[in-house]
Amino acid sequence: MTKFRMFLNIDKEEAWINKIIAQGYRLRNVSWGQYTFEKFPPASNLEKEDYKTAQTNYPHAENQNTKLFLPLVRMDFRIFSKKEDFNEYLTLFEDYGWHHVAGKKSDGNQYFERMRPDCPQEIFSDSPSKAARYRRISNNWLMMFALYLPLLVIYWNNFHFPFASGWKELFYTPGLWDMSGVAFLAAFLFELPFALGRIVGGIFPLMLFVIAIGYGYFSIKTLYWYRKETSKH
Repeated sequence: MTKFRMFLNIDKEEAWINKIIAQGYRLRNVSWGQYTFEKFPPASNLEKEDYKTAQTNYPHAENQNTKLFLPLVRMDFRIFSKKEDFNEYLTLFEDYGWHHVAGKKSDGNQYFERMRPDCPQEIFSDSPSKAARYRRISNNWLMMFALYLPLLVIYWNNFHFPFASGWKELFYTPGLWDMSGVAFLAAFLFELPFALGRIVGGIFPLMLFVIAIGYGYFSIKTLYWYRKETSKH
């Protein structure tokens, strides 16, 4: 089963995923807003499966029992520059009973599945550590905003809408508007692709502005969630 969703708030994303899990599914992968779930096999089916096959298809399946236990999913936000650090991070969670379901070292969002009933229901030992996820997300959005800001400054100096005072200004062919008939049509169609390109070039700084403002907004929003979480304690 595949579902498409977009989330900014980790807690809401977790709640949505675990709601699906409670319906008898387990999370298999997450990629660009696409969530892939599979039907969780009944315990009786697992008992009939070959152990090696069960281990391949359902990690730690020998610890799972759908009648007593659901593979709860929790999220963290981490970005790693080195593969070794990422592997150590995953190993640490594995040792504490959490199987890594989705997320790459540079993705940020990391998804972990609870492997056994005796595993704690949270991946963080205290609330400040849990809230710190939002601080890391906010810093990531802020970094993206900082990267786009110089581009915005550079291109904004050239920001113009050549069609603001008249769309005819997009066409540079001399005497085009004095032509008529087939000559006009031929010249107009020849110039049209270039005119459309000038439209794109004119609005490019505006696109950068929207993207930069979006990153700034996301940074402030996630920082608000961080402070809201920390103020509870």
